[in-house]
Amino acid sequence: MIKIKNELLEILKKECVVATGCTEPIAVALAAATAREQMDPGREEPQEIVITVDGGLYKNAALVGIPGIKERGIAIAAALGAAGGDTKLGLRLLESISSDQLEAAKLLVNQNKIRVLINEEYSHLYIKVDLYTQENHIRVLTLDRHQNIVLVEKGRKLAEEEAKTKLYSKEADMKKKAIQKYDLQQLLEFVNSVDIEDIRFLSEGVRMGREIAEAGFCLENGFGQGMARTIGKRKESGSLVASVQAYCGAATEARMAGVQKPVMTSAGSGNHGLTVFLTNLAVAEELDISDEILLRAIALSNLITIYIKSFTGTLSAMCGCGVAAGVGAGAGIAYMFGGDERTIYHAMLNMTGSMAGILCDGGKKGCAYKVALASGWAVQSALLALEGLHINDRDGILSKDMYELFKNLGFCTDSMLAANHSMIEIIRKNEMC
Repeated sequence: MIKIKNELLEILKKECVVATGCTEPIAVALAAATAREQMDPGREEPQEIVITVDGGLYKNAALVGIPGIKERGIAIAAALGAAGGDTKLGLRLLESISSDQLEAAKLLVNQNKIRVLINEEYSHLYIKVDLYTQENHIRVLTLDRHQNIVLVEKGRKLAEEEAKTKLYSKEADMKKKAIQKYDLQQLLEFVNSVDIEDIRFLSEGVRMGREIAEAGFCLENGFGQGMARTIGKRKESGSLVASVQAYCGAATEARMAGVQKPVMTSAGSGNHGLTVFLTNLAVAEELDISDEILLRAIALSNLITIYIKSFTGTLSAMCGCGVAAGVGAGAGIAYMFGGDERTIYHAMLNMTGSMAGILCDGGKKGCAYKVALASGWAVQSALLALEGLHINDRDGILSKDMYELFKNLGFCTDSMLAANHSMIEIIRKNEMC
């Protein structure tokens, strides 16, 4: 059991990291900043920077807010990294953008020194930065995870790295799937027995989520204020579901708008993190659940989310807030209410059977509505399961076995690549408008 505890703790700590801003443009900025660090200070200047990304990353980064600035897009994110992003800050490197850094980044973009290409062949997270100076070519390659920089090289003429790309991808895929050997019973045993101090770091995610939600409620005519007015008009102030949706949606809108506040991610996504942390937090606050039970529920929610994402991929054609983080949140809520393994699994069936197929059409402020949908239905799914109601485990893609359930979901996600390409083309047209 000690080995299992250690491995699951390691997975939690690796997958629940702090980020400021949408993780896709931030990952591009991090890769570009890493490339800039290879230049000889005072002697080399970037002549051209070519950013090549997979379609899923492009979809999430093209129109989403970047912390602290009004500009949007992959080019400006790369330029900010190249203009002085501090790589030691990881996914928080754009948390404090100086006016000089912003002006230097705008100059790089306005001088057409940055080109953005899409690698249509790569279905996992892929960022390649080719930075050209007068004397050298610098390449940085990020694969499968936002901070997983697998290659940094510099030379006058560099060969293509397709063979290395496939090798690194295969190794990363094996590590990502390590969680698949566990079943729900083992995950619950870990959550129930782990020393609470070992998962205390998750409380930072709670604090950050609460703070960005408060910022979201301050956005004039934003989602949070709109929900508050709607609840008041319908006299539903006591509705647990509506309160959860307002909380989660407000926080997501603030993050997607570029509010400079960090959040704790789940399985590589800040919006997944908000769905997991804030759905559990909102319910715990409404019902006065203890901090210890809340943290254990959040640990379970994150592990379920990570488990699902090991099948569907870091980026996918389906909305991960619905089919991954929402499912995890539903499991956490059922756990908080005292549900046993069977009830928790039934909550997951209710979420998967109803949310599967919702498209991810990129990162943007409108994600607030999808997160609200996912968080609200996560609560309803758990409440229904606690009443003994659940979707039949032989319906559609469902299964009585957790591994088979999410293997099926991953298969369906892979089958939606054509839809993903169509969405990317639509977003490219919208970006040019």
